[in-house]
Formats: sequence, structure tokens, C-alpha cells
Amino acid sequence: MLPISLSQYSVTRNELITLRLGAAPETPYNQLQIEIITAGVGNPASRLGFGTTPRRPSANELEVDIDTQQLPPGLYEIGLARLHSPTVESAPAQIDFVPNRDFARQVFEIRASPSDEPRTGVELRAQVEWLEAELERKFADPITLAGAQSSSEEFTVLVFVKDLLVGVGMRFDHFEVVPTNSGLDGEDAFRFVNSFLQTSTSTGIQFESDDTARDNSRRSNPVCVLHIPSVIATSMEQARDYGVDQTNTLLLALALSRDAGGVIFDVVVLSKRGGSAVKYAISSPYIGNVLTGSMAGENFESVRAYMSGLVLSDTDRFLVGLYKEARRERSRDFQYVRYWQILETMAESNNYDPSQELRNFEGDRMTDDAGRPRLIKGSVNTVFNLLRENQIGNTADTWKHVNVWFAFRNAVAHHGAISQYGNLSRDSVREWALVGYEELQANPAHDVFLWLLKEDVKLLLMRRLVLASSSKVSDISVAI
Repeated sequence: MLPISLSQYSVTRNELITLRLGAAPETPYNQLQIEIITAGVGNPASRLGFGTTPRRPSANELEVDIDTQQLPPGLYEIGLARLHSPTVESAPAQIDFVPNRDFARQVFEIRASPSDEPRTGVELRAQVEWLEAELERKFADPITLAGAQSSSEEFTVLVFVKDLLVGVGMRFDHFEVVPTNSGLDGEDAFRFVNSFLQTSTSTGIQFESDDTARDNSRRSNPVCVLHIPSVIATSMEQARDYGVDQTNTLLLALALSRDAGGVIFDVVVLSKRGGSAVKYAISSPYIGNVLTGSMAGENFESVRAYMSGLVLSDTDRFLVGLYKEARRERSRDFQYVRYWQILETMAESNNYDPSQELRNFEGDRMTDDAGRPRLIKGSVNTVFNLLRENQIGNTADTWKHVNVWFAFRNAVAHHGAISQYGNLSRDSVREWALVGYEELQANPAHDVFLWLLKEDVKLLLMRRLVLASSSKVSDISVAI
């Protein structure tokens, strides 16, 4: 163990603490970096870090001063001592020393007031260890799920997440995120490519995997694990579902803090009583047309026309990109927001004159409940006009659908879910949401409003691309 000590362990703010580190006389480093972390808390965090040229008061000792003016009252410890900037070429670039592994923990306190009774390093370390034991006890306390009783079985849940790099573990009240410093190696994709080359081509090419390729793949597909130590549940499936729900909420938070979107791919539930375990694969099901052939969209002329239209317009590429992401969206509620965004963007791109009266499918003027003419302005009216111009639907059904879509979109965008439509502030929007919600409740197996919304968006996009492609052909013909 490396001999490390502090000149004093209980100080008031702005007092200097001298850290002394035993080192051999020939230590080939001229810089020392120190990191101070919080102590006795669930998630110790760095509060002060600095690097400096250490003093050498004797042949086998280094020392630096810790300036405590940046540290508020509380408990702290030395989290890292790093020797770096070697003076000889044969020395490693740096050597890291961490508590418990390389040196005894050095805990100190910043007292709130000079009149507070100072404590020794031994007393402070004992308090920190007691606080950590209490945190560990609370962390391990079981969570009792709905319907479970004290006699129900106790489980541990591990949820495996890919495409999310976590380098520092985080512990919450009853679960923690565990970094793995590794990832998936992509061997399945590697084998598939080789199999295709072997069975479907005459090249005879086969690629060989190596450690470098596997390491690169793991770094590109990082994995972390959510660990719930104790859940009292009625079944393994209930414990699994709880773990998945907790993880999905965590992934939303980490999407902001880590700027990455993780995906669950496996859940392991272990019985703490019997020692048995079950692994549940959480696959991402294929979302799309399960039919094949010309009638299912595999039509060369259509695909070529769409590609031609996409090449001509960045706006259309953006809109179809939004549609692609909407098709990948797992949440029904969020799909309403995504599809409505596409409809609204297409309608706004037509630059309708907001002073013009809104007409129905028969060309007659439309009025509101007070008999006033409706104008082509506002999200609902402009989207309705877009669909009317394209003769998609009819007056009564399309007016209803557009209003329900808009109401559902607002319920999700402003209150988090369609089911929260009652919180909508505008009476008319809330009433349309109620109309749609009651119809969905009558037939929960099929969301007819979402299906119609998706189909209308797709039809409008296909027409835009075909029209753009046709215009290109016409321009070429005129030029010839």
C-alpha cells in the first residue's frame, strides 16, 4: 500500500491541508494530480481536481497543498492520486493510485463553523463507513409491487441495454446502472455476411474475424446493465415488467444527459429463494409490411419514382425521413405527434392565404358554430385543406379525423399521453379528444385513427414524390 496521509483531517473552509505521499527517491515523475470526491453519499462525485509540481521535503516523500476554499462544508476523501509527466522515456505515461486498492482511505471534513468540534481521521472514516452501510441497506430493501404480499417471492432483476455508453455507475434508491466497459461484438452480422457470400454468390470470399475487429465492434455497440437487487412480486413476469418500465424511464433521462438512445435487449430475473433464473429476450419486432411482392410495395416503377423525387428535394427527403422515424416509433401516443408534424409541415409548405375561406369537398364555404366563415389558417384548417385539395376522404369524415388527430397530438405533446386529454385547456379540442378516445375504448385492439393518419400521410408523401419525378421527366421532354 502506498503511504498517504493528510496534515489535518478537520478544517474550516479556506484552511490548507497538506497531502503527503511516500515515493521512492528515483520516482521518474514531476507532476502530481489529485482528485477530491464527496464521501458518505450514494454517488460520490468529483468536487475538486488539480495538478501541480509536488514539493519533495525529503528524499522519499512528495507533498502538495489542498486549497479548501472551493469546498463547501461536508465530508470528502482523496479519490485519486496520479503521477504523470515522466522524466525518463522508459517510464509509463502515468500511474494511478486509488483508495482501498493502493492506499488507505483518507477522509477529511470541512466544518461549517470554527466552533464545531473537530474530529480525527479515524472518527471521520468510521462515520463515512456507517453512512455507506446505511445506504447499502436501504438500497437492498425490497420493493413490493402491486398485488404482491410479504409471502410472495423475492427476485433480483438485471436489464441489459445496448447502444448506451456508461462509464460511471449510478445508484438510485432501489436500483443502479452498472457500466460494463464492453459491448456486443457483432459476430452475428459477421457470420451472416459470410453465409450470404458463400450461398448466394460465386466469389468464394470469406472474411476472418480477429480480436481487433471484435474490439472495435464492442466499442461501437456498448452495453450497460440496470440492476434491481430486490423485488417482491407475484411472478417473474411481473418483476421483469417492472424492470423494463424502470429502465425505459431511465433511458429517457439518459437520452438527455448522455445524448444517446439505449435499447433493452435482454432481461434476467433471478429467484432469491430458489436460485432459479429466467432470461427474457426483448427483441425489437419488425414494424412494416409483412407481405411481399408487387402488391405489397415491391414495385420497381414506384420505388424508382420515389427515389427520383427524393433526389430532387431536400424538403421531401426530410419529410420522408420523419415518416421513417415515425414507423420505427414504438409508442402509439408518440406516433400521433410524429405523423401530425409531417401533415402540418406539408400543409404549411403550400403557403395558403390565411384570408381565404375554407371550402369543403363539394366546394361550399365552411362555417363555425356561430355561422362565421372558416378561414384557411391554423393547424386544423390548413391540414383539412391539404387533404381536401388531394381529395383524400370526404367532408364529414376528414373534418372529424383531422380534429381528433390534432386533439390527440396536443394531449401527448402537452400532457404526455392521449389518456390525459381531460387536461386540455381548449373546450373544443378536449371535446374532439373525448370523441376519439371513446371510440378507441370501444375497439381497443385497433386504433383506427392512428391507422388512417398513417395511411393519409403515406399517400400524400407518395403523391408528392411521384409529382416531383413526373415534373423532372416533363422538363427533360421539353428540353429535348
